[in-house]
Amino acid sequence: MQKEFVLSRGEGHFFFGFHDLVAWNFEGDKILALQAPDITVPPDPRVACGIGYFDAARQFRRLGDTYAYNYPQGARQQWIAETDNFIVNDRVEDKWGSRIYDADTGRCVSTLQLPAHVITDKGIAFGLDYARLFRVGGYGYTGLPDKQAHVHAPVDSGITIHNIYTGEQSLLLSVAAAANYRMDPSLGQHHYITHLLLNPSQNRLAFLHRYKLKDGGETTRLMTIGTDGDGLTCLATGFLSHFDWKDDNHIAIWGRTGSGIEKLRGSLLYRMMPAGLIANGKKVLKKLLYTRAKGAKAVAPFNWLLLEDTDNAVPAMLAKDIITEDGHPMFCPADRDWMICDTYPDQHGIRTLFLFQYSTQEKTTLGTYRMIDTKPDLQLADRLLEGVDEGVLKSFSLEQMAFTRSGLHCDLHPRWKRDGSQVAFDSIHEGSRLIYGYDVSSIIHVNKNVLV
Repeated sequence: MQKEFVLSRGEGHFFFGFHDLVAWNFEGDKILALQAPDITVPPDPRVACGIGYFDAARQFRRLGDTYAYNYPQGARQQWIAETDNFIVNDRVEDKWGSRIYDADTGRCVSTLQLPAHVITDKGIAFGLDYARLFRVGGYGYTGLPDKQAHVHAPVDSGITIHNIYTGEQSLLLSVAAAANYRMDPSLGQHHYITHLLLNPSQNRLAFLHRYKLKDGGETTRLMTIGTDGDGLTCLATGFLSHFDWKDDNHIAIWGRTGSGIEKLRGSLLYRMMPAGLIANGKKVLKKLLYTRAKGAKAVAPFNWLLLEDTDNAVPAMLAKDIITEDGHPMFCPADRDWMICDTYPDQHGIRTLFLFQYSTQEKTTLGTYRMIDTKPDLQLADRLLEGVDEGVLKSFSLEQMAFTRSGLHCDLHPRWKRDGSQVAFDSIHEGSRLIYGYDVSSIIHVNKNVLV
């Protein structure tokens, strides 16, 4: 079996971030990266993260800095169409915005007033409210307050849209509009939108609408909307996690829908019950639902679901009894029959990187990577977590919050090269955070003769 190789070398730590973006440019000779001096603490609003790329000789070319980053999703750095220009989020005056760099000249060529979570080949960028995301415990950026913290479903926060060439900008979808679609928004508190992702044709956006509950839990809705703002849709509601578009009309997502707890949360009784009684009742219900005693009601199982882009989609199974745990999927841009994915650490701290082919339902393990035992530095953790909602901080220990927000928590987050010949992933198994590559061209070629 082949072995992974290091794509990043240099001083400090290097990472890319999430599993839903292509890190390589169109020509495939440059790969974007972030450079961090210290990964033992959550991002510090006073400490910038270097932004640049590794060239064909695997030398890092640092072009600038950014203050808009987190370790799971980076700074949403991404190449713009077939150019060697890339966009990256940053703090612009007193708000979260973005900048465009020209990799050929090494210069920042544009500063924009709105951030970019995803961008189309035509230069239409869609962003999120990263101050709100940070407050509610999501993947936001440290250092700016949530101006709508007092509003559970704000009308002026949500998915933004802007044209990077003309400067035209607007709010594509508000949090309030998402919360009012096919549900009673008073069921939840602190509604927010996260995890934007374009379909392959770039005419629809998938996202997660999440909200906090009176019992201390959280519910997720998988939703889509046209990039023109039309066609809002809610595919599913429940415990829903990582996802990717299988094709233009279907989304693969890890989760569970239709459990007893979820049905209770949608009931009139739930709305009428006091919060304290709900919290205690949920504990009792969970014991009843999850017991393995003979004759007990079976809890709805977690699976990789395949959902059609339609309201209340009937789920099909993506890889039933083959992939049995959550991970970070990405379908190959060159052949969407193939998916790269990973697992969370097992009891020994080991993560697994693997390929999955949908047509054959076969899974191929590429490698295993152990997390390191280093603990987060808690001396600055309190200050660096200021602004996170009190309810979120009560749900987790300081050490757990500091760890998950630091660079020590390093999911593999695998992502494809555009032509399908390689995958890249972040890992910490050798003691520092680095970007690794894996050549999968022989596997793809052997099983499906579509690549040269």
